[in-house]
Amino acid sequence: MTSSLHVSLPDEMRAYVDLRTNGKNAYTTPSEYVRSLIRTDMEKESERLYVFKELLKSAEDIKNGHTHAAEEVKRHMDDFLDGLEKDGQQ
Repeated sequence: MTSSLHVSLPDEMRAYVDLRTNGKNAYTTPSEYVRSLIRTDMEKESERLYVFKELLKSAEDIKNGHTHAAEEVKRHMDDFLDGLEKDGQQ
């Protein structure tokens, strides 16, 4: 199901939207562009909430005495970052 949303923009912003949706870029219509912006924002918000929840879990672990040695944390972070680099190269 779809619905319409009417948005008022200052002239400068409207010109920018027109520039981004002129068919020479990734977007052919203002609707495509706005949907993409919203999807990106939703992904960022989801990631932000994930990090926040993980920080809360970590704070609870520390409160309950569940901690890890700095070297162990560093090793896990290095492994994690190595995995990201490998994923980016594929």
